[in-house]
Amino acid sequence: MAVAKYLLVGLALASCVFAAECSISGTTTITASADATALASCTTYSGSIAIQTGLSTPKDSNGHQQIQVDKLQKIDGNLTITDAQDLAQIAFGSLKEITGAFLLGFLSGLASVNIPALTTCKQINLTALPVLQALNFGNVGVTKAETILITNTGLSSLDGFNNLESVNTLDINNNQALQNITLMKVTAIKGSISIVDNNGLTTGLNVNFPLLQTAQNMTFRNCSDIKLPALANITDDLGFYGNDFENFAAPNLTTVRGLVFVGNPELTNISLPSLTSINGSYQIANNTKLNKIDGFQDLETVGGALDFSGNFTEVALPALTQVRGAFNIQTSSQFDCSPFTKLNSNKAIKGKFVCTGNQSKPGTADPSSTSTGGKASKTGAAIHFEANMPIILSAFSVVPTFLQFFL
Repeated sequence: MAVAKYLLVGLALASCVFAAECSISGTTTITASADATALASCTTYSGSIAIQTGLSTPKDSNGHQQIQVDKLQKIDGNLTITDAQDLAQIAFGSLKEITGAFLLGFLSGLASVNIPALTTCKQINLTALPVLQALNFGNVGVTKAETILITNTGLSSLDGFNNLESVNTLDINNNQALQNITLMKVTAIKGSISIVDNNGLTTGLNVNFPLLQTAQNMTFRNCSDIKLPALANITDDLGFYGNDFENFAAPNLTTVRGLVFVGNPELTNISLPSLTSINGSYQIANNTKLNKIDGFQDLETVGGALDFSGNFTEVALPALTQVRGAFNIQTSSQFDCSPFTKLNSNKAIKGKFVCTGNQSKPGTADPSSTSTGGKASKTGAAIHFEANMPIILSAFSVVPTFLQFFL
């Protein structure tokens, strides 16, 4: 069925060899150098273009192939390049816009992507590109995209996205050489940000969103530094898991649904001085060097459970007036529970109350007791898993994403 959707290249290109604007119903598949040469006569192409297994362009002395298209400026459709194992270089010298998806996947030999004029693309998926170390999207780079997925590549930086102004969903995962993600101009992300398991080889991964003010959901794992100086609001959850940073500060953050710091072994300080409300659950657990939790001076309400466990000696929440879910503080150190016992006595804590020090095995809250109501209990208990969902799904979501363009 899939093969029937592709037209023979000679017929597909016949209508556009002599025209600056070319169109075709369906997908044109490039299999040889002549196909790319014919396509280069178009400046705007309405339809989708695919380069796949079976590419018969000449090979160099190393057995590598390349595709070069010089004049094409706009693709009103998708550009899909997958499974061409000997393809080493891709060059679209004048391409500025792809209205659909730009998909590069499962290209074990691809070492060079040169699209210096590209600024706009609806969807960008870069998947399983192990030897691709850099992108050449020119001095400006991509400024507009709805969805970006980059997974299992050899990239050391995302320099082609430095000037990105708008994006709805950003998923960067399992890029072992990636050392830096800096998005200088993004102020809002309507969907989710998931930056996980990019180890940056020996130096770690630095993340910097200097102008980002709002996002729906943010998940970070295995990062060595995270800078969010302008962040003011998260409509869903903000989670940090297994990172190596020593300090985290978001001086302008005022509201978030759920907040999680779990398993960050080097973390010594958290500073969220403007945070006034957490609408869901609030978890700090297993951060072995975090001795004091005192960076939440203005926090007044927690809408779900408050769940702290570790070896800390002090928790200071001077503005806290209400916890609508369970309250759990357990530490292996000596600990003064009196400020929180008073809150519980005043019925400011609605769920089960646990506060204790000198525990040999400090535990997290019992999920069944995160609040007094079933609805709130579900929200409080689920936060840890919800924040991790992008991590679990991202590695698999690319398969149906690619398949939908071939079936």
